[in-house]
Amino acid sequence: MRVAVTIRAAARDDIELLLGSLGVEHHEFFLGRVPLQEKGLGEVLLAFEDGRPVGGVFLSWGLATEPEVRRHLAGVPMIFHLHVAPARRHRGIGRALLRRAEANLRARGHRQVLLGVDKSNKVARDLYLWLGFVQPAEPDLRDLRATPEPGARDHSVGDTYDILVADLHRTVPG
Repeated sequence: MRVAVTIRAAARDDIELLLGSLGVEHHEFFLGRVPLQEKGLGEVLLAFEDGRPVGGVFLSWGLATEPEVRRHLAGVPMIFHLHVAPARRHRGIGRALLRRAEANLRARGHRQVLLGVDKSNKVARDLYLWLGFVQPAEPDLRDLRATPEPGARDHSVGDTYDILVADLHRTVPG
């Protein structure tokens, strides 16, 4: 069942609402990205339902920390930490956040987007593949190890992950 959500760039005050809705880990993650948004290096998008945040995602147009990504996909913006509250999953909120993120990137003139997906996260990987993300042919964009993420305090990716890329002008399923 799909729900009506409002998606917008986060204000600093919105981040405090994440503590009750998404928990400490996600509150800390997005709180660490607000300064990057304020410096014009990225954007925190939040999905709201009935005035409460139910999901979020961070877009970065800064340089990737991984040398392999910088070598093969220089200048391609990145999606980080797409998260939807467990009780609100499978209702179209994640897809809506991705659609808005991609629309915002197209408006900025970008043609592609990339993200990293943990090898262990089959649900997310399947969603991204269904939405038209593909794994690049370059073997050094697979089985990457933990690296600090933009705005991270001590957060890093916990598992090996692969880079997936999408054309921002592709046809996206329903």
